[in-house]
Amino acid sequence: MSWSRLRLLCLIFSTCAGMASAQVVINHRWTNTDAQSLIGLPMGSHKTIVTMQGYLKWSQWSLKRRPAASPIGFSSQMDGELAIQPFAAGQQLKMTSQVLYRGRYPFIVTALTGGGLSLQELAFAVDPDEKPGVFPNRYSGKRGMDVVRLIFRNDGAAAVDATLELSGRDHNLPGHVNGNALITRAGVDVTLVTDTAGATVSSKYNGLALMLHVSVPAHGTKTLWLEDPYDWPAANNAELSHASGPELLHDAVAQWNGLWARATQIDFPQRQLSNFYYSSMAYVLILTEYDKRGDLWTLDGPAVYRQYWGRGEYFQSRALEVANLLSPARQSVEHAFHLMSNDGEWDFPPASGWPAWDNSGGNAGSVWDYYEFSRNKQWLANAYPYLLRASEWIRYHREESTLDGVPGVPIGARPIHRMIPSRCRPEPKPPLAPGEKPYWYGLLPWSYGDSGIPQGYSLAQNFWGAYTVHVTEEAAKVLGHTSDAEWLGREYNSYVAAIRTSVNRALVFEKTKPPYLPAMPTYPQAAYSQTFVAVYPTHVYSPFNPLVTGLIDRMQRSEKQGLPTNVAWAGPAGVWPGEAMNMAELYLLRGEKRKADAMLVAALNHSYTTDVWKEEIIVDPKLPRACLGPHSNRKAMQGTGDMPTGWAPANLVLFMRDMLVNTREGKLHLLAGLLPSWVPAGKSLLVENAPVTTGGEISLRVRHVSAKLWHITVDPHGVTRAFVLHLPMEASTVASVRIDGKPVAVENAIPFTAPGTVSQIEVVQK
Repeated sequence: MSWSRLRLLCLIFSTCAGMASAQVVINHRWTNTDAQSLIGLPMGSHKTIVTMQGYLKWSQWSLKRRPAASPIGFSSQMDGELAIQPFAAGQQLKMTSQVLYRGRYPFIVTALTGGGLSLQELAFAVDPDEKPGVFPNRYSGKRGMDVVRLIFRNDGAAAVDATLELSGRDHNLPGHVNGNALITRAGVDVTLVTDTAGATVSSKYNGLALMLHVSVPAHGTKTLWLEDPYDWPAANNAELSHASGPELLHDAVAQWNGLWARATQIDFPQRQLSNFYYSSMAYVLILTEYDKRGDLWTLDGPAVYRQYWGRGEYFQSRALEVANLLSPARQSVEHAFHLMSNDGEWDFPPASGWPAWDNSGGNAGSVWDYYEFSRNKQWLANAYPYLLRASEWIRYHREESTLDGVPGVPIGARPIHRMIPSRCRPEPKPPLAPGEKPYWYGLLPWSYGDSGIPQGYSLAQNFWGAYTVHVTEEAAKVLGHTSDAEWLGREYNSYVAAIRTSVNRALVFEKTKPPYLPAMPTYPQAAYSQTFVAVYPTHVYSPFNPLVTGLIDRMQRSEKQGLPTNVAWAGPAGVWPGEAMNMAELYLLRGEKRKADAMLVAALNHSYTTDVWKEEIIVDPKLPRACLGPHSNRKAMQGTGDMPTGWAPANLVLFMRDMLVNTREGKLHLLAGLLPSWVPAGKSLLVENAPVTTGGEISLRVRHVSAKLWHITVDPHGVTRAFVLHLPMEASTVASVRIDGKPVAVENAIPFTAPGTVSQIEVVQK
């Protein structure tokens, strides 16, 4: 291990001699400079971006209004805005910090100072009609609104006059002052001032700015409240909720508390870690949305990526499942059924239809995951025809790559190349010897590369394609479809053999050693973020395969700021924090928990202070990009894509859960990613009501009783279960382990069975 990496581990985990603190250090030191935050309702149509200045921005584009063909990024055109500009003593107040309300609620607290005053702006979303703990139905949110609380504070000895300037637009029409409101000429509310705190109201700029003038007393405060109802005609303002601002805030807090109370509870001793878990769960829920037919979509962002990717939906729906939010997870999976083409094809975002075959595996994997968590056999029977059609599509279309370049193939039988409106770089096509098969022989057809990979034959898409066939085979076995299971098994073995042959042939094109799992058959050095799906979740390759080890070596040699580079569009110039948490799952499977946790904490420190991530972040603009374009043409520490990007909070929920509980080969592995520093002496860690893919739920408690004594309680919820306990510390430092009072052999991973009753484990260190 390099000295620089060792120092990073010391900094993050305080594991080196002389380091007294046991806290995980999260200070957002590598956040992107062009950050933005998000507020919204779970499963609601309205998503509001909060800028670093505290302005609110939104788009009237939603799935319920989506035109038949909407290009990616269409919804990033913000046609609604509320600019909130405070002034005191002739100067505009400047933002000094931005955090989440009480550390975890998806409400944005922006602090500003200037002119002898400070201002705290709190922006949140609420639906007064929703009851706490009840998931909104598909037509909810009709009276939803964004609410802003503004508290001016004066710590000086004399009163200070302040002015608040409000301006904005809705449906791209500017708001005009109308009493205490900004209303468009079309009669739609932009904002209502519901509590003026004795402010004097005036207008400016021909009525385009609503001015509120307040005098803030010495050592005192003044509070203003604003409401921004969603798409609301001013003529109906009398129908709006008459609840006060404090009452609406109370309702919003209660609504999130109610949803979290239904979910799996994961509470770390370090509250900041728990807050990350709950806020990430909230963002996954906010980034869902019903379309006009009542289907629930999981989205990859509020603006640029307000679309649907099957491969991304896999991680987002799985995050809902491990969080025990099975109802929205099921709805999001069922949405994919309506996106399948008549021939069984599941491709890229449905509005664009680009050939990205990894979405087939993402959708199929989501179906299988939901069955494993729910164990609803009838639901699986209803879903099975979609799995079968997807696998048949793969079976038939793999033939295309076997015909590529074959002399004499009739024109009408030649492989197709669909139009892709973007370009990165061409896939290399090295000459073949007479009779030699193409390097991609037996793989899925030519397709969209994505993530900076050239268009052509991405191996990641084939890992996902094979996974489609595999989970369909498993479903066939569960449902007793013997003949289907037989041909699916043969197809899977044939497909994996073709993948391995292509991978082994690709090694001759690798420019560095040791040999590594390639991204493409003829361009192995391409960005590799998606290559890791070969291990997690598809299991096409073992985590200990030498080529996987080589890929890890390649990844570690290019790390910057604790994260791998050359993972997607940004190439060697950037990192992808959300995807890094997915890659860290590989370290868990290899038993390398220090590396897994170091990557997790580095990813946390690339988030913004409101616990959201941009997609990629440019860390060294002097280095080359995988593909120059809008995704990667950024300055140092600027981000690409959308923010928040949906994969990141989903992967955070998944990794935090998997580091504590995950399933491998029918056994539940406990604490596979937990280091002693995460639970200091005298503290406890709690996991309650965690659903598992073996059916049902389990609970877990880890108490670090004293310096050398640990108590671990495992509740299998009445079911006999096979567990593997991973000790947080090295086995060489342990004097004894007792399970239910009986001594067991001290190992880093200890198998045991809980026969339906709670097991008590005692670990004594030397």
